[in-house]
Amino acid sequence: MTFRHTRSGDRTAAITVEGAIVIPVFLLLLLVIVVGGTGIFQYEQVACQSREAARWASVRGGDYQRETSLASPTANDILQQVVLPLAANMDPSHLTLTVEWVNGATGAATSWDSSSKAVKSTTVSGDYVTNKVRVTVQCLWTPAVMFGPLTFKSVCEFPMSF
Repeated sequence: MTFRHTRSGDRTAAITVEGAIVIPVFLLLLLVIVVGGTGIFQYEQVACQSREAARWASVRGGDYQRETSLASPTANDILQQVVLPLAANMDPSHLTLTVEWVNGATGAATSWDSSSKAVKSTTVSGDYVTNKVRVTVQCLWTPAVMFGPLTFKSVCEFPMSF
């Protein structure tokens, strides 16, 4: 039985070449995963902010104002009290908020601040329908590397309930 001996210098060169090919690809893949995960987290934050803002505004409409003798919140109040506290690791200057009151009878959307904020509307046949609040949150996200700026947008619509 014969054994063939290889020189250790030949194998070291092969390991170096393999490492020069595999390590950069692995690091690039790792970087893409980290940046992509950060982007997904940022989008989920925007979606959560729109859901919470719509839920919060839906219970602070016309009935809330009448029952509590407190003014219904403005769009800026919703931004300050709901959206910004949920903006962990987000630049507030890159956030925009749009709040609309949607008439359940006609489907027409009106700016929240200039709307009646009524919980119910009447159709032409005299039936009551529930109005809705529509909240849109947008955020401009610029990842640290690789991609240009992306705009994440989430729209949530809740029925008015108070």
